[in-house]
Amino acid sequence: MIPALSIGLGLLAIASLVFWILAVRLSYRIERLRKPDLPNPRLVYTNIFATAFWTPPASDPAEKKLQSQLRTRLIAALSCLLVMAGFSFVLPVLSVEHSATAEAPAGPPPIHAVGTTLRYIRSNQSGTEPETILVHIPAPNRIHVVKMVAPCTDAAYVTATVDPAANEVTELVGGRLQQDSAQLPQAFLTLDASRKLIVRFGDATSEPAEMPDAPPAPWRMYDFDLAEFALLGPREPRSFTFGLAMAWPDGPPPLVRILGSANAKFLYSSDSGAKHHFQVSGPAFIDPAIGDRGGELITDAKYGHVVEARFGRPNHSNYSNFLLKLTTATEGEAGTKVWADALAAHWNNCPAETP
Repeated sequence: MIPALSIGLGLLAIASLVFWILAVRLSYRIERLRKPDLPNPRLVYTNIFATAFWTPPASDPAEKKLQSQLRTRLIAALSCLLVMAGFSFVLPVLSVEHSATAEAPAGPPPIHAVGTTLRYIRSNQSGTEPETILVHIPAPNRIHVVKMVAPCTDAAYVTATVDPAANEVTELVGGRLQQDSAQLPQAFLTLDASRKLIVRFGDATSEPAEMPDAPPAPWRMYDFDLAEFALLGPREPRSFTFGLAMAWPDGPPPLVRILGSANAKFLYSSDSGAKHHFQVSGPAFIDPAIGDRGGELITDAKYGHVVEARFGRPNHSNYSNFLLKLTTATEGEAGTKVWADALAAHWNNCPAETP
């Protein structure tokens, strides 16, 4: 609406100028009819209004006809100016309404279609210890992750339930990938109403083994390999914060370690706005011995999932740092097939187990 109105005002301005120039030319012509002895060219201004609205007593019909045309052109020019003046009062109101509409929320951010599968390689930043990480979205609030080092070897299978409104995970179930592509559940972590992380082993109804306070909201599980970002990642090019926890089975208790808060400072967008770059730091990445072990995080601007993450702090004991790179993203039903095929292929043609 505003661009169209601006164009209309421009056209009215041009029309007003054209009518005015035509009126001036006609005014000179009428004055010459009244006084044929005027010099040519005449180097004085014409009194256009006197020419248009004052008629000498002895004027001839030709002059009256020209005078009528002059009045028409003057009225047309003035009408254009009056319409422009009226629109000039409307334009600021429309601008305010447009700004309010533009600033209003555009609705929920886009999310991956159910079935989407993201394939990553996690490794040290040197490329050593590569491991395939598959992130699958079986439902709008569910994330499944399988971590595979090599075919026919033990593979972790972790599932998560997320609360999109709270922007964080409410339940994690850790286990192993079985040969029928199902999960063998082994560990259970639940975020309760008091923001405690309830950790259980063996059975979801067993007595809690650990109950640490959850990290600052919204929290993420570092050894879940940032899979939460597949549904809960940032879409806006602005800084954000999150809390971080990590399961660390190699070492003294507790299993779940609360790392603290992390700050993701927005740096810039790349690929014509398709990717957002952040610098991640904060208490969650502070090492008492060597200081800040954060790094760079690159996310997809549309869906929020991680494109690449490069941190100094490792999330598994066999790593010295952390590198996560997206290799493929397959949406919808095609992603479901990629997921199913990858899980089945992990156990294909494996040697028979010896008793």
